[in-house]
Amino acid sequence: MTASPKYTMEDVTERLGITARTLHYYEEIGLLPAVMRTDGRHRIYDEIMLERIEHILKLKRVLGASLQEIRDILQAEEELEHIKASYYKEPHTEEERDLLLDQAIERLQSIIIHIDEKMAKLQAMRQSFGERLDRANRLKHRSLPDR
Repeated sequence: MTASPKYTMEDVTERLGITARTLHYYEEIGLLPAVMRTDGRHRIYDEIMLERIEHILKLKRVLGASLQEIRDILQAEEELEHIKASYYKEPHTEEERDLLLDQAIERLQSIIIHIDEKMAKLQAMRQSFGERLDRANRLKHRSLPDR
């Protein structure tokens, strides 16, 4: 069994285009679990941690999520993984399996509702800018001299 590759802070910041302060802050506020450290107390990241950081950045960039929203999404994803593991790991009665599925469904629905709300806000913002663009184009064409 081979050990997973390890990355320094510099490796991570260069690869992901973020600052060391961003990584420190994500760790401080709990978006990242405590990071492994060398004997010299330098942070070391593995592939799993890099994937988590990339996921956080994707949520921030694509969804436009705040750090609190990202924390909530990560927590929901962890809860879903726990439900999944429990569902497949432990023997359950049909009623217990249904309860686990109900919990998963509820969490997934809450995530989808949140995303839909974000999309609606973005769509409203887009519509507002589109209307302003239309007005600017109409004004421009009205003010052109006849040729």
